[in-house]
Amino acid sequence: MSVAFDLDRYVARIRAFDGARFAVATAASVHHRGRAHPVLSVRSRNTATKTLLVLAGVHGDEPAGLLAVPSILEAWSSERVRLVVITPVNPVGAAEDSRVNAGGKDINRDFMRFSTPEARAVRDVFDDVRPDFVISLHEGPQRGAFMFSNGHVELPLATALCDALEAGGTVLATRDYFGRRLRPRGLSPASATTRAVWKLGVVLGQKASITYSQDRAVPEIVLESSSRTIDEAERVRPHIDLVAAVAQRL
Repeated sequence: MSVAFDLDRYVARIRAFDGARFAVATAASVHHRGRAHPVLSVRSRNTATKTLLVLAGVHGDEPAGLLAVPSILEAWSSERVRLVVITPVNPVGAAEDSRVNAGGKDINRDFMRFSTPEARAVRDVFDDVRPDFVISLHEGPQRGAFMFSNGHVELPLATALCDALEAGGTVLATRDYFGRRLRPRGLSPASATTRAVWKLGVVLGQKASITYSQDRAVPEIVLESSSRTIDEAERVRPHIDLVAAVAQRL
């Protein structure tokens, strides 16, 4: 993991937000090597008609989304939107710089069978808060940042979000990590190809969070910032800016 990450310090920092603005609770506890690793749920205490759910740290070796969460919480000021953050979704993976959890499972393939406690925790929070929009924070090896969107994210909104990222200084990818050209820059919207991939995953008993949201008619964006970027602030900024941009538009 090229960005320094201390899980214990991170958990303590997130728990410190518990107070007048946020309620912080343990959504699940994952036991590994004699220790309990918490999956935290953070909920803004404001009264709002819309709910934005953010998933951070689904893959433990993609720390930029995790590192963005404190800044997201510090900057949060919306009264119209309730913010709910699940972090770290994969605490053992974060502690061990691993894509998979303690059982060797990719949590982002487990939103069909829910065999992992981490995926079950996300499902339970999802069912409880009934989000109007979901953002999942990831990193990829491509040059520049881009986002996947499911079929419930309207193209004008997705394009506007890409514009907001670029206006904030994020370099948008022209190709995704499969080498496919992105038009417009930074956006991989739901298409016939992606739907075919999702259907194949279901046949194999696998489902990602974006497909789980799709099936529940909830818009979801999966943001892939660039892990090639050395500067930590540049890696983290797209995640912070995307959450703010979505909140402004809900």
